[in-house]
Amino acid sequence: MSQILTDRSVALLLQQLQNISGNCLIVADENWANVNWEMARSSDRRTVHIFSNRYDINQSAAAAELNSTFNDFDFSALEPHSFDTVLFRVSKERASSHHIINQAAKLLKPNGQLLLTGEKNDGLKTYVKQACKLFSDKTTADKHGSHYSARVELHQTEQPELDSKNYSQTRPIKGLSLESKPGIFGWEKIDRGSAFLTEHLPQFLARHKTTPETLLDLGCGYGYLSVEASHHGFKQITATDNNAAALAATAFNFQALDIETQVIAGDAGDQIDQRFDTVLCNPPFHQGFAIDGDMSVKFLSATKRLVASTGQALFVVNTFIPLEQKAKAYFRYIEVLANNGSFKLVALSQHEPKRG
Repeated sequence: MSQILTDRSVALLLQQLQNISGNCLIVADENWANVNWEMARSSDRRTVHIFSNRYDINQSAAAAELNSTFNDFDFSALEPHSFDTVLFRVSKERASSHHIINQAAKLLKPNGQLLLTGEKNDGLKTYVKQACKLFSDKTTADKHGSHYSARVELHQTEQPELDSKNYSQTRPIKGLSLESKPGIFGWEKIDRGSAFLTEHLPQFLARHKTTPETLLDLGCGYGYLSVEASHHGFKQITATDNNAAALAATAFNFQALDIETQVIAGDAGDQIDQRFDTVLCNPPFHQGFAIDGDMSVKFLSATKRLVASTGQALFVVNTFIPLEQKAKAYFRYIEVLANNGSFKLVALSQHEPKRG
């Protein structure tokens, strides 16, 4: 798997960190993958804390002996006005960015600084203007090629908070008996790929030579595939995701619908040892603001380890992703079950599936 370079806006923050002293908080979402966390270590001049909503990033930071916390950007355990600097590369989701800017205003000491970075297309300049209004500051973003950075100083916070769409709360999804929240990919809707998969789930399950009893939802999001699969007689359902918001929403939905299941934090199922009769997966092909062509390979490798020797897996991917070719390195039997022009369903197994 090729190594993806560190996001340039993240690299800008890491460079600036080297000249910062005092108590520092780094808010790290998916853009902080592939970071050399040695660069963020505490020193005699500064103490660094990491808060991340990504399990893999939290593990990487902890492995570098940083003080790291994994949760859905819940800062309630931190002492208000206790940080000199908060560093944040703006997120893809506007509600997440607004939530974190609002929280920074509560966490920073008087005259503390919020360091923001991002590209022009990420809305960085708009976020800087909004943060300045909230912090009663006046500053502009500095240009670094196609990337920007800004230091917003906290003076007072009498202005209304930015609209974070009640970031921390789950809320109903139109047309579903499920809830979701900002911070989850496609959180406001039914993902079209996942809906396509569930339409063909009975056809796929009929390919099993014996009735499957255990299911893994690999990269579960808010739990849509798991909930739909629960109507097909599985005795055990396990859902896993890398994203803290997804895990919280999935656990909420399972409890509300009285579905017995396990919800496990992990990076592409790396914290799971069990093997499953059925694996369902709608893998991401993006990471932060960048498209990552190797994400599907990561999930294929994980699926080979997690699916039972007599089990089968079903992936849904955009039609432009050459999953069938990539899967040849991991599975003997590869078949496109359906293709609607936008998405395709690819069935994978080590043994020939049941026909007819």
